Amino acid sequence: MVSWKGIYFILTLFGGSFFGSIFMLGPFLPLVFVNPSWYRWINNRIVATWLTLPVALLETVFGVKVIITGDAFVPGERSVIIMNHRTRMDWMFLWNCLMRYSYLRLEKICLKASLKSIPGFGWAMQAAAYIFIHRKWKDDKSHFEDMIGYFCDIREPLQLLIFPEGTDLTEKSKAQSNDFAEKNGLQKFEYVLQPRTTGFTFVVDHLREGSSKYSCHQESMENPANEQHLLRPKKCVVIIFTLLKLCTTLSCNKDAGQSSRK
Repeated sequence: MVSWKGIYFILTLFGGSFFGSIFMLGPFLPLVFVNPSWYRWINNRIVATWLTLPVALLETVFGVKVIITGDAFVPGERSVIIMNHRTRMDWMFLWNCLMRYSYLRLEKICLKASLKSIPGFGWAMQAAAYIFIHRKWKDDKSHFEDMIGYFCDIREPLQLLIFPEGTDLTEKSKAQSNDFAEKNGLQKFEYVLQPRTTGFTFVVDHLREGSSKYSCHQESMENPANEQHLLRPKKCVVIIFTLLKLCTTLSCNKDAGQSSRK
């Protein structure tokens, strides 16, 4: 049975994103044609203010507890964040982490393109300049180039979250990942999928060209929560984030992972 907490959470976020997109973000849209840097500066702070709402609801209504270990983010640092994708909702819990150790206004997420059509949520994510992809490189390459060029041009720091696995962990996606590993002589994994490295290396290379001050973080998430935990909460959910700083100034080995999935 769906709990009142789950219904309250969904309705509150939907109402906030729907009306916020229209009445808070909408009035500033003309500014994008006048001064893109000002538009992004204002927009990022409005979105960050709204993102404190789901963070507060997760921790106060559902009692979510967040434990963070490893290498901390440097507040305001430009970075690429790679994270495992255990459930469809895990990206949302990263906000709880960033609110403590960075700035919510800097975060951008790579998401599948179908999400941008969702009323309210999709509008807000488009206004926030999240990067929507079709998961087909021939379709996504030019969009990546445009978005990364945009961020470099306006010189607004960002922390870009990418899921190298390309999709969330399910029985079907795990079977496909294991089939790929078997055909290519790669190790099979239990809790993660074979990564897709083409988009990641492309993003890193282009950000390196635009700035020498980007770093790369790997983030592992344990005890991931999904829709069932939110709609039918039965107990306190403890989310454990383990952060590992892989490199600074993006001076990573460009040839790393070339044998992984495209």
